[in-house]
Amino acid sequence: MKRWEIKKPDPQKVDEISRKSDLTSLCAEVLVSRGYDNMEMLVDFFNNDELSDPMTLKDMPEAVEVISRAIYNGELICVYGDYDCDGVTSTTILVRYLESSGADVMYYIPHRDEGYGINKGAVDKLKEEGVSLIITVDNGILAVEEAKYIKELGIKLVITDHHQPGDELPEAEAVVDPHREDCPSVFKDLAGVGVAFKLCAALDGDYSIVSEQFSDLAAVGTIADVVPLRGENRTLVKDGLRMFENSENYGLLYLIEKCGINKSRMTSNSVAFGIAPRINAAGRFGSASTAVEALIAEDESAKFDVDNLILLNNQRKETELLILREIFEYIDLNSEILNEKVLVISGKGWHHGVIGIVSAKIAELYGKPNFIISVDENGIGRGSARSFEGFNVYKCLRYCEDTLLRYGGHKFAGGLTINADDIPLFIKKVAEFAGKCEDLSGMKITADKLLEAKDFDIKLAESLSILEPFGEGNKMPIFAIIGAVVRKIVPLSQGKHSKIEFSYKGVTETALLFSRPPVSLPFNVGDKLDMLVNMEVNEYKGVSQLSIRVVDFRTHGISGKQYFAAKSCYEAYKRGEPVPQNVIHRVKPTRDDLVRIYKYIMAIKRVSVDKLFMKFNTQSMNYFKLRICLDAFNEMGLIKLIASRQEVHIVEVSKKVDLSQSTVLNKIYSL
Repeated sequence: MKRWEIKKPDPQKVDEISRKSDLTSLCAEVLVSRGYDNMEMLVDFFNNDELSDPMTLKDMPEAVEVISRAIYNGELICVYGDYDCDGVTSTTILVRYLESSGADVMYYIPHRDEGYGINKGAVDKLKEEGVSLIITVDNGILAVEEAKYIKELGIKLVITDHHQPGDELPEAEAVVDPHREDCPSVFKDLAGVGVAFKLCAALDGDYSIVSEQFSDLAAVGTIADVVPLRGENRTLVKDGLRMFENSENYGLLYLIEKCGINKSRMTSNSVAFGIAPRINAAGRFGSASTAVEALIAEDESAKFDVDNLILLNNQRKETELLILREIFEYIDLNSEILNEKVLVISGKGWHHGVIGIVSAKIAELYGKPNFIISVDENGIGRGSARSFEGFNVYKCLRYCEDTLLRYGGHKFAGGLTINADDIPLFIKKVAEFAGKCEDLSGMKITADKLLEAKDFDIKLAESLSILEPFGEGNKMPIFAIIGAVVRKIVPLSQGKHSKIEFSYKGVTETALLFSRPPVSLPFNVGDKLDMLVNMEVNEYKGVSQLSIRVVDFRTHGISGKQYFAAKSCYEAYKRGEPVPQNVIHRVKPTRDDLVRIYKYIMAIKRVSVDKLFMKFNTQSMNYFKLRICLDAFNEMGLIKLIASRQEVHIVEVSKKVDLSQSTVLNKIYSL
């Protein structure tokens, strides 16, 4: 389960915006719930069709002068990129633009094993090849020592980046980064590809030709880098999504075809879940050059590299599953780890290119911040972290810095390098830091509003498209449905998914639950259900239909606040921390509690812990008490508790089991 927050947009502000604009009431409610509660803010949200003058970026005029001179003099220019999707698209755009301008240009993207950013070994190679100007994209702002080395070799350097600068700027002909303290540009949240796009516009004199040629790639890189989709990023993505239908990029078009995406109906989700992972796969499992070559190609030769991207992405998926399987096996053997506030899990030889993805999946599965560390044959561990509100990854790494070789990151994600021998101390320090964090009760989903009967309308759902593109900083609207009555449960795709028909406030609708087989659902026909949903319009055989997709659900009447409070107390109890006596008193199971739960498990043989909780949740049975019952059954061999999947399996027993001998029960009874 996840924490829910259901917004209540101010009806007076909604009414004012509806009267003063052509927005539907549903759009107005979504915007007001997100803080856009006056006309000035709405104008700012929608009226961003123009990109600001690229020359307002600090050092952009100097960058243009240096690059233009190098083109004119026929100097060999190297575009130095990064191996992620932002870096690949940045590299592609700048290389293609410089080629079209008659430049003698090459590119270099380090392999993942070389590490992020400029390295001296690569610079030596570029010197040997005769490079006289290096232009970085999506990296370089922290390359202070490397910049000095480049200058010593007599190579000119232009840095374009979007990451936060350090205390000292690198010495270069130009350092273009909107996050420079002395940069007067208004919009600061560009991705690396946005800065590269603006560099091309500055070199060309305006945006028109650059937009026509490269806005599709700029949209891909911007979406992939998960920067906020507002302001100029919103403009870049909107323009790019429109451009896909008329794109002339062979590689991109073939990749879209291989992903099964309709290019005339491109959305930010199409890019985020279809295109971007396949481009990223090149840098994770092979060479990012494969992706660049696919996107640079001007004929059907691009197909070979795109096919390789598809293969590499399949390898990525397989490797990801193997690592997850090992993590699940570890959790099943060390189930107590799930009671920790923050998970730290290490393994040998895990592929560095996917541990970040794995970390994100672990956070989603268990609702806990985590560090996933891969240890190589030399005893060096490299880790990735993912988190959410309440736990600052960067502050935690800084707290643990005496155990680390290197680290970096921000509030919700980070990376580290550590000696394997120091991992136990790192785990201890992480636990110390987590102990000072007050609220780590799980990931939160925010709903924009509670749906009313009138909101189930195709035209209203269609009107939400004006808020696109959706992404970071402008999520697809989520709505709450509280107290719906389940009328039908229908299996889909041989039982892999479910469709439910429900009644709510006098209307009857259907909703889809993906990856939730009917047998796994903790409710039956006739039960009341609370749901958080997306609502959009799909077209099938020329007919528009309202489509409702369930994001999260729980049986009606469950208090998320009470659930997470009880779960937090249970985990603290299992860690050996003191728990208030009044809480202990309420979680001592009676014989009747034990019998009811065990009989239910016996009847259905296999059930998730969440399903059990939703089934038995009452004033007298909270999550803490339920887990005590399950721990006792597991201890006595009546059930098998699969920690990694949070599932309970019945165990056939041949003789009577005396629960009075349970250490778990006797311990709680003695308190």
